[in-house]
Amino acid sequence: MDTAPKTSTLAACSQVFRLSLRRQFFTRQTIVMLVLLALAVLITYLWSLPKPWHPDTRTAAELARQIVLPLYMGFLLPVICLGYASAAIADERTGETLVYLLTTNIPRPLVYLSKYAAALLLTLGMTLGGLAALCLVPGKIGLEALGIFWTVTACATAAYVGLFLLFSAWVRRATFLALAYALMIETLTGNIPGIVKRITVSFYAKSWLYESGEPIDLAPGGVVLGLFDPVTAATAQWVLGLASVGFVALGMWIFSRKEYD
Repeated sequence: MDTAPKTSTLAACSQVFRLSLRRQFFTRQTIVMLVLLALAVLITYLWSLPKPWHPDTRTAAELARQIVLPLYMGFLLPVICLGYASAAIADERTGETLVYLLTTNIPRPLVYLSKYAAALLLTLGMTLGGLAALCLVPGKIGLEALGIFWTVTACATAAYVGLFLLFSAWVRRATFLALAYALMIETLTGNIPGIVKRITVSFYAKSWLYESGEPIDLAPGGVVLGLFDPVTAATAQWVLGLASVGFVALGMWIFSRKEYD
């Protein structure tokens, strides 16, 4: 007797997931992200070309320090995540279509989870695909860097998507709030000595990378590493995992209780 309602709810959630995935993919955000990734790939290609003042072969450590860490992890990754996640619910509110979704018999937490799954799948495809394209341009050294960065990128993406989707459920203009967080908190606070930077996703991603990147000597040395004061990779993994779950749980609670107009 209970099988039919459960099947109906699952089918409805699947439909919300597919609709959200399709609507978010065919947007201006996708065009902007592809352009940014294409520019990053072009920069990486120009970087990898032999230079008269740098005749030696480039190394995986140089690729990681000069391109992947500052350009991709420091800028492109949070921008790609906020581009999709912050618009997942906010665009529905702006387009006045969210009210129709909320009048269905699908429980609000399941609607939110369907939105999160769609945004996460799309964002993971873009972030991991962009990372692979970036690392494959220089050839063999890129494969070594890709092996170090892809797991951290996936976990950081899940945390960023959870946080920015939370913003989307909380405020109408979530993109501006997410952009302010990415530029002010992640960029500025993340470079300030002390423990304040431990509120950022990028701190734990870098801490994880510094330990997993020991084979290519990725971590900075001396005073710089001391000022950064990284946590262990195991701690970073736990924090990113718990943060991802916490952001989703808080977002579900807000989405279930908030009155949307």
